Amino acid sequence: MEILEGHNKFYVNDAQGNQVAEIVFVPTGYHLSIIEHTDVDPSLKGQGVGKQLVAKVVEKMRQEQRKIIPLCPFAKHEFDNTREYDDIRA
Repeated sequence: MEILEGHNKFYVNDAQGNQVAEIVFVPTGYHLSIIEHTDVDPSLKGQGVGKQLVAKVVEKMRQEQRKIIPLCPFAKHEFDNTREYDDIRA
């Protein structure tokens, strides 16, 4: 599975090129971004795709030295349960 980067999002396409998972983040200010939406097709549920998408946003925001507000319920859950994200949470 390849995670692709778009404008303020990471996403996954299926073999036919249809988007089947995405995470959307919005830069707000100079050092802050909000994760506002995560969506994974039911066919991919339980495969860790959502976790991988959150990890991609975290990696990108660390490179850009930005903090994250995880407004999306799934992303918030991941941040609440992943101590490695404490340093980047706003």
